[in-house]
Amino acid sequence: MSHKLLTVILCAVSLIIGLSALAQDDPQDRVFKLLRDSAAADAELDLEDEELEAWQPGLDEGVLEFSFAMGVLGLSTTILEHEQMIYKYTDEATYWGDVALEGQGAFNPALRLGYHLNSWLALEGLGGLSFSTYSSKITNRHRRPNEQGAPVDFAEPALLEFDAEERSLITLQAGLNAVLYPLSIGGEGKGKWHPYLTAGAGRIWYDMNSNYNEGMVGSMNLNAGGGIRLLADRNISLRFEVLFHRHSLQWDPAANFMELDEGTLLIPLNEYPLKADGSFEESHIESFDSIDMNLLNYSIGVQGSF
Repeated sequence: MSHKLLTVILCAVSLIIGLSALAQDDPQDRVFKLLRDSAAADAELDLEDEELEAWQPGLDEGVLEFSFAMGVLGLSTTILEHEQMIYKYTDEATYWGDVALEGQGAFNPALRLGYHLNSWLALEGLGGLSFSTYSSKITNRHRRPNEQGAPVDFAEPALLEFDAEERSLITLQAGLNAVLYPLSIGGEGKGKWHPYLTAGAGRIWYDMNSNYNEGMVGSMNLNAGGGIRLLADRNISLRFEVLFHRHSLQWDPAANFMELDEGTLLIPLNEYPLKADGSFEESHIESFDSIDMNLLNYSIGVQGSF
């Protein structure tokens, strides 16, 4: 074989190898481009899914809700009153008069746990408490020295700084309410603003740090009211609410008004009603009158939906 023929054969082999390598590079480039196109398509699909899943504000069925609210309970009313009841005892004399205990507006935090039966009706369990103080007003006052057979001093004694009570008052509340969204009836409950009506029943307990009562008392409490709810986002709402509470309050009288000398001297919780002949009859207080309580409660709260 001549050198010229050998050279031609080697050139032909080199050309074939080069063309084969070049042919192998093209499919790889095409695969790479296909991969890039596939990733872009997936991203576009994800964006479309997010747009489809964008939050549409509204009330949903089967949602569990939890809320915390802070408010004011309108306890600025009479919480106990009794005529001619002891209000002060000293070594020298006993004092009595018409006593009325007056409450004041109370700080009232509350927790609620609710469940949406559908887009327009929910049930809520409520638990709350309030903190405030009360003060006593004493009128038509009388005084009698502690000596046996001493007459009553009909000159009304002055009311000194610490004669009237001013102490703490606490309430506890628990109950179950139905919440109705009237604008959502027959619809889908869409939108951010939702007025609502609510009503329910439960119990309320009162406790005060007083010489007149014996521990905590409770009664059935009915409430009704309304409010407005703002859906801030998918899981958070704001609530503005006004409730009217109605119940009765009847305290149990304390066995003793005071205990002195380390409990060895007991001063009973007595009353001194005026008799027809102008004298006073001393007797132990067996019960207090029941008082009808009509209270307004204003609150603002944050609610989470899950």
